[in-house]
Amino acid sequence: MDENANGSLPPELKAWTLPNVILIGTGILLLIAAILLYPEARQRIDQQQALSTQTAAPTLTLPSPSPTETPQATPQAVHRDPEIYTYPSQFGTLILAIQEGTDIHLFAYQPFLEDWGGTGFSGLPLTRMTSGPHQDITPDISPDGRYIAFSSNRNGPWDIYILDLLTGDVEQFTDSAAYDANPSWSPDGQWLAYESYQINNLEILLQSRDRASGPIPLTRNPAADFAPDWSGQGRWISFISSRSGRLEVWYADLDSPEEDKAVRIPNPPGEIVKHPAWSADGRYLTWSVVTQEGNHSLVTWDSQHPNQDPVYSGTGDWPLWAGDGELLYSIVEQPYESYLTAYPGPNDDPQVMLPAVKLPGKVEGFSWFGGEDFSWLADLSSGPAPTPLWDSAARAEGNAGQGTADLINLRNVSAPSPKFHEDAVSSFSDLRAEVIRETGWDFLSTLENAYVPPDQPLAPGVNLDWLYTGRGMAVNDLPRLANWLVLARDDHGSQTYWRVYIRTINQQGFQGSPLQFYSWDLQARYSGKNADYENGGALSKAIPQGYWVDFTALAEAYGWKRFPAETFWQFSEKASRYQYFAFTQGLSLEEALGQVYSAEELPSYESFANP
Repeated sequence: MDENANGSLPPELKAWTLPNVILIGTGILLLIAAILLYPEARQRIDQQQALSTQTAAPTLTLPSPSPTETPQATPQAVHRDPEIYTYPSQFGTLILAIQEGTDIHLFAYQPFLEDWGGTGFSGLPLTRMTSGPHQDITPDISPDGRYIAFSSNRNGPWDIYILDLLTGDVEQFTDSAAYDANPSWSPDGQWLAYESYQINNLEILLQSRDRASGPIPLTRNPAADFAPDWSGQGRWISFISSRSGRLEVWYADLDSPEEDKAVRIPNPPGEIVKHPAWSADGRYLTWSVVTQEGNHSLVTWDSQHPNQDPVYSGTGDWPLWAGDGELLYSIVEQPYESYLTAYPGPNDDPQVMLPAVKLPGKVEGFSWFGGEDFSWLADLSSGPAPTPLWDSAARAEGNAGQGTADLINLRNVSAPSPKFHEDAVSSFSDLRAEVIRETGWDFLSTLENAYVPPDQPLAPGVNLDWLYTGRGMAVNDLPRLANWLVLARDDHGSQTYWRVYIRTINQQGFQGSPLQFYSWDLQARYSGKNADYENGGALSKAIPQGYWVDFTALAEAYGWKRFPAETFWQFSEKASRYQYFAFTQGLSLEEALGQVYSAEELPSYESFANP
């Protein structure tokens, strides 16, 4: 740039530069002001958006047709109470059904900290909502956020109940001896879909909220149909069915003129299929599968591309969409614990948005609502937490290795040596009484083994060494051969665990619940088929009928731990170890042996434990 003789800028350039300098300076000041004022403006916008959700929106209403008619759509308004919906929430509130001992209760939980209106970040810890000697499972929050529909056996049979979150009142919605569970609200909150055990078969029923008429069968098929979830678009209801000969995810098209409205969607291979869940806009459907390799995976199907295969969405066993699809919550089940995690929406890579949170018990259902400040939950009179089932305190460490424990004879128990370590007797007796109460018969009156003296060998090559401690037991195998006991494979990677289910005496719905899986038939290895022999058996040809109790869950509640099968279990029934449980109290095998045998006797342990 040329300067004039005295080194200053030409007058015409000075005239051009000064306005531009002023303009640039003004722009910088405006930018700084925008940065400083953005949080307050953003908050006002969010509040306006929260208020705008209270306006009427067209949703589905189902009339009360005959069972063969197709429900029709009618615009209805969704009412939202302004006293509840004060602040918007990105991550919302979860309602979880969590096992506590032998009971299951509802809890509210906000896993993410959020700023409720500029007063600072806070969250809702796991907060009890129900209590009592019963089980409350499969909750679903109504679209307006006021009600929770759930299933409970609080009055005997499993029925659907509705909890009013404003008053705490609980209304019994269904009243029958049949098992009713897994309720799902229609988008307008006027209908509920739920599974019901009808004549030894699971079917899906629709029932209007006002119960002006009886329930309408949505499915009528000899196969099992269960786990309904109502799409946010209102015209599709997803469910799991065995009508193809294996468990798969289908949906019912409410606009279909066919009597059977079921439509099959692409399903990836999976031995176990569970819990289909729609995104809020009804576009994406996610469910869990357990592959032959033992991987617990979430897969998502895009309804806008119905012929495409589902895609992998993360690891988990029970998916739940939050918001408009920005977040996918998941329950992750491990052999001994359950965790809560979350992933981003379907347009992002499956990365972890919420580090795994260990939950205090097994989850039997959960639901999400675009949550507000749920401090009013404190007004609910839910009662105290259940007392411990038994004294779980282990023996003093000073006794370890001293061989000072007593072995107590078991009353009215048939076994080669009916004795238990003194610490295990109380827990076993209480577990036995609970099994009798829940099944109607004394499953634990006969054991294949309890305490095994050191001079008695165990099954060759099979690690059952807790039997030497007086803290192990092998349950009786005869009920399995008589079809009063069934097994469910529970694979986790390369390890195979088992869940043991006992048939109940009362088959009218007052004990147990129906099964929703194909059981594992160990006897199939003798069918003459090479594949069945090499696989150590095969899946049953049909889902076992009737009502059953999960003995494995009861045993775990009383401190009796299950163990994985040996790696060669396919060729040895004893190596499956499904019969094998131990009351470990957190002790190692060596510590438990040290309570029974003296320090001098322990060196010979290897010789009598592994002859």
